[in-house]
Amino acid sequence: MQVNDFPVHIVVPTYNEAQNIPILLDEIFGLHLHNVNVLIVDDNSPDNTGAVAKSYAESKGFSVSILKRDRKSGLGTAYVEGFQKVIAQLSGREGFVVQMDADLSHDPKYIPEMIELLHENDVTVGSRYYQGGGSDEEWGLYRKVLSEGGNKLIRFVSGLKVKDCTSGFKVYKSEVLKKICWDRIHCVGFAFQVEIAMQCQSNGFRIREHPIMFNDRIAGESKMSASIIFEAILKITLLRFSSFRLGPRFWSNS
Repeated sequence: MQVNDFPVHIVVPTYNEAQNIPILLDEIFGLHLHNVNVLIVDDNSPDNTGAVAKSYAESKGFSVSILKRDRKSGLGTAYVEGFQKVIAQLSGREGFVVQMDADLSHDPKYIPEMIELLHENDVTVGSRYYQGGGSDEEWGLYRKVLSEGGNKLIRFVSGLKVKDCTSGFKVYKSEVLKKICWDRIHCVGFAFQVEIAMQCQSNGFRIREHPIMFNDRIAGESKMSASIIFEAILKITLLRFSSFRLGPRFWSNS
């Protein structure tokens, strides 16, 4: 299996990312991968991110579609709707599905290498904490402690084996997303990243980490805070307790 064997669908949730989205699209399509399609799931951004993306893509001839939602409804639900739309478009065919942020913190240059790892794996995680990975050197001490400390706590309570369990940069074989039990996804925000990783691990999918450098956003405001991380820890703790109580069927479609 080579990088270009199957179509690549990239799902990007957005909210007020009009300044970043043209740059991101240039970098994605600059990779010259075969059959790349970008789906932007926009939560009715006040800065008209969806319209900006549509106009820019048309001017460049990029394959980009917009899924516009009525209001800001959470990162998790944006990914769920985006993944389900991609799976429907594939109509039973195989493909690769990428999830990544719109704020340029996830560098598209890693996508080909992450896809290559799916030759012997089912999911590739872009990891800040795998050997060779890291975060922006401009980050202050508070942000580093918040990010790394939060990740370690969530990894502990979730039981995940991956080192970067809060990563929002992943590549899936499409068959993985077809087997995810979407009606048992409970988290709509940041904790969604952890919950879907828990489902993948529980269902026995082969998960491989690939080192990345996590960049600071170029424009716009970060949506991360201590309260969001603590909320995620609480939700994941409750989910882990429920999974212990109900056993394997908690994450299973059967």
